[in-house]
Amino acid sequence: MTVTLEAFDAAEIDPAAFSHRDHLAVAFEALRQDEFFAASARIARGLRGLAAKAGAPEKYSATITLAFISLVAERMQEGQDFDAFLAANPELLNGALKRLYSSQRLADPRGRSVALLPDLGAAAA
Repeated sequence: MTVTLEAFDAAEIDPAAFSHRDHLAVAFEALRQDEFFAASARIARGLRGLAAKAGAPEKYSATITLAFISLVAERMQEGQDFDAFLAANPELLNGALKRLYSSQRLADPRGRSVALLPDLGAAAA
Protein backbone atom coordinates (compact mmCIF):
# COMPACT_ATOMS: atom_id res chain seq x y z
CA MET A 1 0.00 0.00 0.00
CA THR A 2 1.53 3.28 -1.04
CA VAL A 3 -0.63 5.31 1.37
CA THR A 4 -0.82 4.13 4.94
CA LEU A 5 -4.02 4.22 6.94
CA GLU A 6 -2.14 6.07 9.67
CA ALA A 7 -1.11 8.84 7.22
CA PHE A 8 -4.70 8.94 5.96
CA ASP A 9 -6.09 9.26 9.50
CA ALA A 10 -3.59 12.02 10.31
CA ALA A 11 -4.47 13.93 7.09
CA GLU A 12 -0.81 13.77 6.02
CA ILE A 13 -1.72 12.91 2.43
CA ASP A 14 -1.52 15.23 -0.55
CA PRO A 15 -5.08 15.16 -1.90
CA ALA A 16 -3.84 15.64 -5.47
CA ALA A 17 -1.75 12.46 -5.20
CA PHE A 18 -4.48 10.34 -3.56
CA SER A 19 -5.56 7.92 -6.29
CA HIS A 20 -8.62 5.71 -6.57
CA ARG A 21 -6.34 2.75 -5.80
CA ASP A 22 -5.29 4.57 -2.61
CA HIS A 23 -8.97 5.07 -1.71
CA LEU A 24 -9.54 1.32 -2.04
CA ALA A 25 -6.37 0.50 -0.10
CA VAL A 26 -7.31 2.59 2.94
CA ALA A 27 -10.84 1.19 2.88
CA PHE A 28 -9.43 -2.36 2.73
CA GLU A 29 -7.08 -1.69 5.65
CA ALA A 30 -9.74 0.08 7.73
CA LEU A 31 -12.06 -2.90 7.24
CA ARG A 32 -9.28 -5.25 8.37
CA GLN A 33 -8.89 -3.24 11.58
CA ASP A 34 -12.45 -2.23 12.42
CA GLU A 35 -15.97 -3.54 12.08
CA PHE A 36 -17.94 -2.24 9.09
CA PHE A 37 -19.61 0.81 10.60
CA ALA A 38 -16.52 2.01 12.46
CA ALA A 39 -14.41 1.56 9.30
CA SER A 40 -17.04 3.37 7.24
CA ALA A 41 -17.08 6.33 9.63
CA ARG A 42 -13.29 6.41 9.69
CA ILE A 43 -13.00 6.47 5.90
CA ALA A 44 -15.80 9.01 5.49
CA ARG A 45 -14.17 11.32 8.04
CA GLY A 46 -10.80 11.04 6.30
CA LEU A 47 -12.21 11.59 2.81
CA ARG A 48 -14.20 14.63 3.93
CA GLY A 49 -10.99 16.00 5.44
CA LEU A 50 -9.03 15.38 2.24
CA ALA A 51 -11.70 17.05 0.13
CA ALA A 52 -11.65 20.07 2.44
CA LYS A 53 -7.83 20.13 2.40
CA ALA A 54 -7.98 20.18 -1.40
CA GLY A 55 -10.34 23.16 -1.23
CA ALA A 56 -13.16 21.11 -2.75
CA PRO A 57 -15.40 19.86 0.07
CA GLU A 58 -18.24 19.46 -2.44
CA LYS A 59 -16.33 16.58 -4.06
CA TYR A 60 -17.00 14.28 -1.09
CA SER A 61 -19.85 11.84 -1.77
CA ALA A 62 -21.42 9.77 0.98
CA THR A 63 -23.05 7.65 -1.74
CA ILE A 64 -19.81 6.75 -3.49
CA THR A 65 -17.94 6.29 -0.21
CA LEU A 66 -20.46 3.89 1.29
CA ALA A 67 -20.94 2.03 -2.00
CA PHE A 68 -17.21 1.35 -2.35
CA ILE A 69 -16.73 0.45 1.31
CA SER A 70 -19.64 -1.98 0.96
CA LEU A 71 -18.17 -3.54 -2.19
CA VAL A 72 -14.75 -3.90 -0.57
CA ALA A 73 -16.22 -5.42 2.60
CA GLU A 74 -18.41 -7.82 0.65
CA ARG A 75 -15.49 -9.12 -1.42
CA MET A 76 -12.72 -9.35 1.18
CA GLN A 77 -11.43 -12.83 1.93
CA GLU A 78 -9.88 -13.93 5.23
CA GLY A 79 -6.09 -13.61 5.15
CA GLN A 80 -6.06 -11.92 1.74
CA ASP A 81 -3.64 -9.04 1.18
CA PHE A 82 -4.57 -5.94 -0.78
CA ASP A 83 -2.73 -6.92 -3.98
CA ALA A 84 -4.50 -10.30 -4.07
CA PHE A 85 -7.79 -8.52 -3.37
CA LEU A 86 -7.30 -6.18 -6.34
CA ALA A 87 -6.23 -9.05 -8.58
CA ALA A 88 -9.50 -10.82 -7.72
CA ASN A 89 -11.60 -7.65 -8.11
CA PRO A 90 -10.07 -5.53 -10.91
CA GLU A 91 -13.42 -3.93 -11.76
CA LEU A 92 -13.21 -1.98 -8.50
CA LEU A 93 -10.49 0.10 -10.16
CA ASN A 94 -12.66 1.07 -13.12
CA GLY A 95 -16.39 1.55 -13.36
CA ALA A 96 -17.60 -0.73 -10.56
CA LEU A 97 -20.56 1.50 -9.74
CA LYS A 98 -21.85 1.81 -13.32
CA ARG A 99 -23.96 -1.33 -12.97
CA LEU A 100 -25.56 -0.08 -9.79
CA TYR A 101 -25.89 3.70 -10.19
CA SER A 102 -26.87 5.95 -13.07
CA SER A 103 -24.69 9.00 -13.63
CA GLN A 104 -27.67 11.16 -12.62
CA ARG A 105 -27.95 9.36 -9.29
CA LEU A 106 -24.22 9.74 -8.58
CA ALA A 107 -24.44 13.45 -9.44
CA ASP A 108 -27.47 14.04 -7.18
CA PRO A 109 -26.43 16.70 -4.62
CA ARG A 110 -28.20 14.77 -1.85
CA GLY A 111 -25.61 12.03 -2.32
CA ARG A 112 -22.91 14.22 -0.82
CA SER A 113 -24.39 13.91 2.66
CA VAL A 114 -26.71 10.89 2.37
CA ALA A 115 -25.73 7.49 1.03
CA LEU A 116 -28.28 7.03 -1.75
CA LEU A 117 -29.27 3.51 -2.69
CA PRO A 118 -28.53 2.21 -6.20
CA ASP A 119 -31.08 3.04 -8.87
CA LEU A 120 -30.12 0.42 -11.45
CA GLY A 121 -30.47 -3.36 -11.49
CA ALA A 122 -29.33 -5.48 -8.59
CA ALA A 123 -26.55 -7.12 -10.62
CA ALA A 124 -23.27 -7.30 -8.75
CA ALA A 125 -20.71 -4.72 -9.85
